[in-house]
Amino acid sequence: MHATKLVHDQMKPALSGERIHDNVYWRGAAPRLSVCVPVYRYDATKLLDALAACASSSLVEIILFDDGSGDHELVAKLESHAGRTAAAVRIVSAAANRGRSAARNAAIRHARTDWYLLLDADMIPDDVQFLEHYLDAVDTTWEPALVVGGCSLKTAPKDRKFALHRWQAEASECLPADVRNATPGRYVFSSNVLVHRLVLDACPFDERFAAWGWEDTDWGLRAQQWFSVRHIDNTATHMGLDTDRDLVTKYARSGENFALMTTRHRDEAEKMPLYRLATRLRRLPMRKQATALARGVALFRGLPLALRGRALKAWRALVYAEALG
Repeated sequence: MHATKLVHDQMKPALSGERIHDNVYWRGAAPRLSVCVPVYRYDATKLLDALAACASSSLVEIILFDDGSGDHELVAKLESHAGRTAAAVRIVSAAANRGRSAARNAAIRHARTDWYLLLDADMIPDDVQFLEHYLDAVDTTWEPALVVGGCSLKTAPKDRKFALHRWQAEASECLPADVRNATPGRYVFSSNVLVHRLVLDACPFDERFAAWGWEDTDWGLRAQQWFSVRHIDNTATHMGLDTDRDLVTKYARSGENFALMTTRHRDEAEKMPLYRLATRLRRLPMRKQATALARGVALFRGLPLALRGRALKAWRALVYAEALG
């Protein structure tokens, strides 16, 4: 059987300004898989509990990387909870916030295995065999690769205030493996992906993606040029849905990242409906007025959700049209 071995000698030293807290299981652990989770002002205790409850949790180590949140109370809560978690846990607190790409790169510096499971803090495994499925993938993957488990909304909140985000996620993100495998690099969502150390050595996350969004798409498209990308159905639920206005705010801030991604991957971008729509809308007269109208329709809860969802897509394309110049 192909097995992952510890590579303590290859673990890089902590970055300046990092504070490290290990629970009692960390030092004596012999993990086969490193679970790396960037955290920013989010209570990840439910994720810790869910991972500890999974089969084979004794074979993993969990690294929570607080990306300079400055929330000392929350960090103390995570450290306290790690002390009650029956799995090897390391909590790393950075002195300054550097963004999602930098946080992921920093988190994996603390990993002691050859295989990393990248999870977002607001993801919860859908199956108690979640870790077992990934360990099976480690045993049957004979070369450095990415194995993407996918996301779901199985146990996500159903409050009306999250309806727009649910619609968007169901339409564009919560897709079965056979659909994702048709364009594998495009659907590398780093919220739930297994990756070999050598992949990240060759293709780290690009820290020029400082704001929110598209850094994992860029990473997936770069990685697929040299490594195998395979999608499986081993989902985790995205619990951290955004309210309508928070979702719009995030998308409004992602235009520069979208432009950077499309510049680097023009051929792949031209296959994306969102990019094709954004490029067409660059020639639209009265674009600012159209952007305001689409935003208003997307946020108006009295309208049918499908109409609001389509308006959200149009508004997002208009925002990206502006970023594309």
